[in-house]
Formats: sequence, structure tokens, C-alpha cells
Amino acid sequence: MVRHEHHVFHNPPPSTPAEVQAALDRDDLPAALDAMVGTALYGDGDWRELQELHLRLLDHEDHQVSALAATCLGHLARVYRQLDERRVVAALRRARALPHTSGTAENALDDIQTSSTRGAHGGADGCRLRSVPGRGSDPNAARPREWVRDGRCRSTEGGQLCW
Repeated sequence: MVRHEHHVFHNPPPSTPAEVQAALDRDDLPAALDAMVGTALYGDGDWRELQELHLRLLDHEDHQVSALAATCLGHLARVYRQLDERRVVAALRRARALPHTSGTAENALDDIQTSSTRGAHGGADGCRLRSVPGRGSDPNAARPREWVRDGRCRSTEGGQLCW
């Protein structure tokens, strides 16, 4: 007999950075994860303080915390429509290179691109995120992403970026 479980999704209540830190300090991971999302979803609080919280948690030793921090940075972009895009994008690009944060970092970069109110194409200073041709012989290979301005990029470690 195959057993199937249904999980119910819920948005956690609004939270504060202090509640996130308190949950982490007492090693209550489920409460910390809920509180992290609760800081990002509702537009309560100072976006700069929340940005700093999630940038710091992006480097947390627990992989669930660091992956969710990337997601929360994307939420902040959508909810507040403002971030220090240069710092956040750079941090998410670094996180994208790690297996446990690659997917959530990529999604957060997409959220930032979609939600940005700066620049002609959605990114800071007119930059936008786009797919570039795949490398190698497989035409169906995953396409890397790059930030471009007016079709011109400059090389950086690990890819193309213009700011």
C-alpha cells in the first residue's frame, strides 16, 4: 500500500529580525525559518535592516537558513521595490555557485529583475538579467545568466556583469 501525505502551506505571521535571532539562538529552526519569511512578506519594518539580516543569513552554516535567506531577499525586492541591488545581486551571484543555495539564489535574482523599479530594463543603472547562449556542444544545455546593459558587458570572475 502506498501512503500519501498532504502538507498544508501557510504564510507565517509578520515577524522581526529580533525574533529571527532569538529563534536561532535557542536552536529552534522551524521558528527561525517561519520568522525569516515573516520579516520579508508583509512590508513591515525597515527594508535596509531586513536586507542586512538576510544578507548575513545567506552565509549561515545551516543550509536551510542560507537557502531561505536568498528567497527572502527576493521577497524583499517584490514587497519593498527597493534594495541595495549592487550588494544583493553580488551576494546572490556568489550564493548561486553553491549547491544548497543555487536554485533559491537564481529565483531571487529573477525576483529582483522583475520587481526592480530602477533602470530602463529593470536592473540598476539600466541593467537587466538575460539568458546567454549555452556553451559546449549541447544546444539544450542550461543557459547561464548575465546582467547586461544595452547589450554590452564586462567580464568578472565567474561571468559577465555590468554595473
